[in-house]
Amino acid sequence: MATVAIEEKGCRDCSLCVEICPTKVFEQDKTRSVAAVARSQDCIGCTSCQFICPSRCITVGDVAEQRPFFRIEENANLVRKLLQQAPASAALTPDELRSALIDVSFRLQALSDSVTETMGRGQKVVGRKAGALAAEHLPEMYEGASIDEVLARMRKRFAGSFEFEPTIAEGGNTITLSFPDCAIHRVVANSGGKVGDHVLCQLFHEYWAGLVGAFLHKSYGVEMAEVGARCTMKLSCRN
Repeated sequence: MATVAIEEKGCRDCSLCVEICPTKVFEQDKTRSVAAVARSQDCIGCTSCQFICPSRCITVGDVAEQRPFFRIEENANLVRKLLQQAPASAALTPDELRSALIDVSFRLQALSDSVTETMGRGQKVVGRKAGALAAEHLPEMYEGASIDEVLARMRKRFAGSFEFEPTIAEGGNTITLSFPDCAIHRVVANSGGKVGDHVLCQLFHEYWAGLVGAFLHKSYGVEMAEVGARCTMKLSCRN
């Protein structure tokens, strides 16, 4: 039977879980201004509450989550073969790709300004959380049977944007990622910012730690061993 729990310290009393639950598992505790699990035995394990919670403080356990079939690369290739149609990205010209990079650069710069304005020093938390959330949309990484295979799948997935060379030590407790080519590096350099210290770089470092940690079920601290033409990131397990 599915189980559901709320970490009350993170609850904002937004009532979204109360509204979305199809079996009315939740109720609002108006005295304490939090949501409460009132009928846990009625939980069907749909995980709607877990995904809609803005604070990510709801956990649904003892359920078998289905990975999106169409997002797993091997399955996407099979569908492409059956449809006999190439994806739209394959038809983009070099000029279109350059225009897209310029557009993304402006958008990322605006994003970094917004994050700095609203979060201040909290941008690192935003980056790490974004990485953990992004991992949920890359299910093919979880198909890897080993750290080496997971990192190999990541290299394939991010080729062209974030080329990196991994070095694994201590059974995966320490991972060094060397980036000879990085899209964020290009964006920051083109804007006249300082590579490594720019808020986009800091967001990316934490994003990567959250992403890798989610795939490998570990919590990594991040430090930059080298910044410049080639940036080197060291991830150290802190579980």
